[in-house]
Amino acid sequence: MIRLSQKGWNNVMIYTVLILVALFIGLPEYLKQGRNEPQPQLISINQTLLALHFPQHQIERAGPGWRSQPAVLSEEQLTTLLQHWQQSSLPEKSPLDPINPVLISEVTIWLTGKPAQQQWQLYQAGDYQWLKALDTDFWYRLPAGQADLLFPSVLR
Repeated sequence: MIRLSQKGWNNVMIYTVLILVALFIGLPEYLKQGRNEPQPQLISINQTLLALHFPQHQIERAGPGWRSQPAVLSEEQLTTLLQHWQQSSLPEKSPLDPINPVLISEVTIWLTGKPAQQQWQLYQAGDYQWLKALDTDFWYRLPAGQADLLFPSVLR
């Protein structure tokens, strides 16, 4: 057995507790960073997009192509918009809710394999734009420019 004074054993206990706390807090964060997991997508890659319904506009699959009612987007613009929705990753959940958010637009998304639709709302709060799913209480702060790709000003 190691012979230490009372003060020496106290120091050993203090350092042991500090090391354990650092391991319990730091190790999960380190492991989370090391996984390199892909960020979740707005639309799962296992599902096919059938329709996007904005407040004044509907975009729906028409055979192999797409149609917009009323027709405010060209075929190329429709394809680009749908690619953004299908390929965009979901930003990390914000730990804080936005302060005084103002609703800018909303969209209802119809997907294959889902009995119900997804509903997303776009908000402006301060200098940032936020995305919120109606079925959850999570807020996602969008990177600059992504809101314009998902919610073009023509469709708002």
